[in-house]
Amino acid sequence: MTNRDLVTMGFSNLKRRKARTFLTVFGVVIGAASIIVMLSLGIGMNRNFMKNMETMGSLNVIEVSPKYEQESSSDKTLLDDNAIEKFRNIENVDAVMPMLSKYVNVKAGRLEAGISLYGIDLEVMEEFDFKVGDGRFPTKDGKNEIIFGSSISNQFYDPKSRNRYDSRKEVDLMETPLKLFLEMGISDERQRGININTVGILESDSSEKDWSAYMGIETLEKLYKDIERKSEGRNRRNEKNDKYQSVKVKVNDIDEVAEVTKEIDAMGFRAWSLNDMLEGMKKTYAGIQAVLGGIGGVSLFVAAIGITNTMVMSIYERTKEIGIMKVIGAEIKDIKKLFLIEAGMIGFLGGIIGMIVSFAISNIINKVALSFMDGGMGIEEISYIPIWLYLVALAFSTFIGIIAGYYPAVKAMKLSVLEAIRTE
Repeated sequence: MTNRDLVTMGFSNLKRRKARTFLTVFGVVIGAASIIVMLSLGIGMNRNFMKNMETMGSLNVIEVSPKYEQESSSDKTLLDDNAIEKFRNIENVDAVMPMLSKYVNVKAGRLEAGISLYGIDLEVMEEFDFKVGDGRFPTKDGKNEIIFGSSISNQFYDPKSRNRYDSRKEVDLMETPLKLFLEMGISDERQRGININTVGILESDSSEKDWSAYMGIETLEKLYKDIERKSEGRNRRNEKNDKYQSVKVKVNDIDEVAEVTKEIDAMGFRAWSLNDMLEGMKKTYAGIQAVLGGIGGVSLFVAAIGITNTMVMSIYERTKEIGIMKVIGAEIKDIKKLFLIEAGMIGFLGGIIGMIVSFAISNIINKVALSFMDGGMGIEEISYIPIWLYLVALAFSTFIGIIAGYYPAVKAMKLSVLEAIRTE
């Protein structure tokens, strides 16, 4: 008998026993849908966590800072230009961005705003995912050029107003003349302010960049030196201290972040990346998915028992058919294959319908769950089913059907012709 004949015969046998086939398939549907939906919840949780992580920064960027507990140690490793060069020479490092930071005041007429100002290496801004929304990036040759985060324009207020929040006004940073005050603790009368040239506004990415301003690190250092000179050394920094408050190191492969982090840490610096948090959460989500998958697996195991029971009952009902097949010369392996095909059909059909049911359940979960959240809280999907999960569930349910039908198939194969004739 050809495989096509066996498939046709198996389909006819299942069709002949509609009620039993339906109930058995229904058990597989529940099992397959349970596994898909349960795993989709874990996958959805992981996706939402990853999206939240992405808003916090890049997963392949390492934040490096001094180990402040070694501040008084004579052998303290300084975060200076020598350290920057060492970072650049580490394998798999794409770019390094040293940073100076200062909380400053920016004034637009009678309005002012307190912001975080960062001096950075302008040449690697794009490497660290800085994107211009309006205007352009600052240049080294430009005078006091600065680029603002997208949310800064809404932070200006009237300092003489009784209620600062009510006095907030939006300022057109590209068109309005702005003055920068670097010394927050000194009264405005003692500072003339520094005229700055706004050359661009960063594209919003829902991260700290939206609330910060950036200029060339050389420009910011020069402005500080001018203030130190004018203030007769009052703010002069100790040359033995770290030159930079922090450094960003970009790794070319996310899988190499942990290794580069260890290497930087071994140099005597504090190194941290979002990938550290991600690794811990991966283990947590793996445990959650194992539990959820196990719950769905129990349903499919019960369905497998139903398939076995159905196929065993089928043997007793088709004893004469099996005997006749053997008498007319059907090979033993064909009889075994016939029962395996029927069992596989039950698993396959249950998997197909289970996919459809799980898709519907997933949509219901998303709509109902998100309706109870305030705008979804930034979450788009509670349950997410990727294509590969459908395919794996379909293959698994078919495989379970074949495994469940193996014992009945062997039993049918071993049934003797004499026993079949005597039974009839």
